Amino acid sequence: MTRTRAYPRAAYRALLRAWLRRHWRALAGFSGLMAAVGLVGTAATSLLPPTAFRWWLMGFLHAALLVGAVHLVVTAFVMHERRAITQLRGAWGEEATRDELRRARRRRLIWGWVDSINLEIGDIDHLVLTRDGRFLAIDSKWRTGTIDPDEVAASARRTRTRAAGLLRTTLAAERGRHRARQSSVEVVPVVVAWGPAQADIPENAMIGDVHVVPGRQLLAFLADYRTPASGRPQARFALRAVTQRREALARATTVGS
Repeated sequence: MTRTRAYPRAAYRALLRAWLRRHWRALAGFSGLMAAVGLVGTAATSLLPPTAFRWWLMGFLHAALLVGAVHLVVTAFVMHERRAITQLRGAWGEEATRDELRRARRRRLIWGWVDSINLEIGDIDHLVLTRDGRFLAIDSKWRTGTIDPDEVAASARRTRTRAAGLLRTTLAAERGRHRARQSSVEVVPVVVAWGPAQADIPENAMIGDVHVVPGRQLLAFLADYRTPASGRPQARFALRAVTQRREALARATTVGS
């Protein structure tokens, strides 16, 4: 599996770069102020006796100023850019799910997965190939409040539709070189919830045909799909084909921009 940056994380960084460009004058003044404070602090500590403590205090002062400056800038960005916290929470959710998928693969609960597939009509957070041959189209969510069942179910179904279309087009060419492969593809929509809201999700929760899984229960959920099925329609070549397709899409997006 090839690593890629989660879409919300990339969007968050793009927002941050744009915000920094818009406010570069204020940031330049703030940097000058912090540099002046650092010079004053350095001059003050240099008056102390030349002991190890003086050098430690000087290093601590510089580090504290740097960390404090970065923290203030990021805090100001999040407060002024309303979309930033949404993208940041999205990145937390996707990264938490990715960590659980790594554990699932080590435990042989899944064959593998592909992250952050960006399509023209939307993105797919995680496309997981289970041991029994099905694909899980996972939509990661980070929620601090109550989960809106209609919103998450609609989002998961859209992700399932994207995943099914991607698999049809991608695996069709691959099957031309593997004619013995079965043609059916089953895609299961799954929402994995992270954050405080996951505590309110009951066990085996479903919204229609959409599974809603608390992040801390994801490994147990994946264990239900680990029994290999006879005539499994996909294998490792499927993950490779989807990964190559994702990378091709990413290159096309980069060239187009």
